[in-house]
Amino acid sequence: MIRVLHFLLLFSPLLMHAAAQNPEKLRIDGKDLPLMATPLEAFWNAAHPRPETLTQTTWACWRGYIGTWEIADNTLTLLRIERHEVIPKADTFAEQIVTIPLQDLFGTNKPVPATWFSGVLRVARGRILAPVNTGYASVYEEDLFLIIEYGRITARRSVKNHLASLTSESDLAWRELGRMTTNGGITAVLPEENLELEKGNWLSQIELILRTKELAKSQTDFEIRGVYLPGKLWFPRLTGPEATYAFDLSDKVTPPTPGVAITATCTLVETATGPRLVASAISELQPGCAIQRRWPSRTKKPNLQESTRFAADSSDSASTP
Repeated sequence: MIRVLHFLLLFSPLLMHAAAQNPEKLRIDGKDLPLMATPLEAFWNAAHPRPETLTQTTWACWRGYIGTWEIADNTLTLLRIERHEVIPKADTFAEQIVTIPLQDLFGTNKPVPATWFSGVLRVARGRILAPVNTGYASVYEEDLFLIIEYGRITARRSVKNHLASLTSESDLAWRELGRMTTNGGITAVLPEENLELEKGNWLSQIELILRTKELAKSQTDFEIRGVYLPGKLWFPRLTGPEATYAFDLSDKVTPPTPGVAITATCTLVETATGPRLVASAISELQPGCAIQRRWPSRTKKPNLQESTRFAADSSDSASTP
């Protein structure tokens, strides 16, 4: 089933940049760590057009470059931009690292403070708990989130990740697509912003299992999310057997494309062969929204440390990009 889903999704235009991407490089607190965001993408605009030379180098680098950054004096600074180009060599290929002079973009070869960037950066720490072959969706032991305002760090937040709190690899990859641009740029978000994507009255797979008898007896309409396959609704899971429910469409519903994630308004019917979902309405789920929730209730708070805030000079806080 999973292979069928992956096969179908590979032909979706939304997944053309779905391969895991090479991270940026960040030196912080005396350590070199992978930066799971692309702050340089925020620099491109009408006044600073994206160079035509920054094209895809490999499937793992759609944005066409890898930036090296540093946090010094609570300021995000760009040190270097490189392209890892693949060139023919005899009967094989070789990688050649080409440095793009900062002078060409910023008028100086000195380190450049990222005053154009405001947002959240995600820094990965520790070993990988769950590798995901999409963007920067792989889950590490710990994430360090840096909240940036005009290039200055205004807060830090650490999140320790646990396998028990993760949704499936398929769902992690699906959500990551909502943060990707056409050239592979990715913006990091805070954990609580991700939780916004899980809000709503739709039931998770766990809730459906717990409430099957009640829903079958009451014949109450409810919403549920999953991946549509002919005759089945598939729920991505982290472990265990593939979870599907028999899934029928009412006469008024047009069947969606197999392999797409959907939100369906359903009733639950008990039959001799087991419970079946009958959908009276279907809408395609946009990339970035959650397909599944780990717990029936979202009252469980993420494992967050208190933010560490930094006092900024009045001149810094008043600066503009």
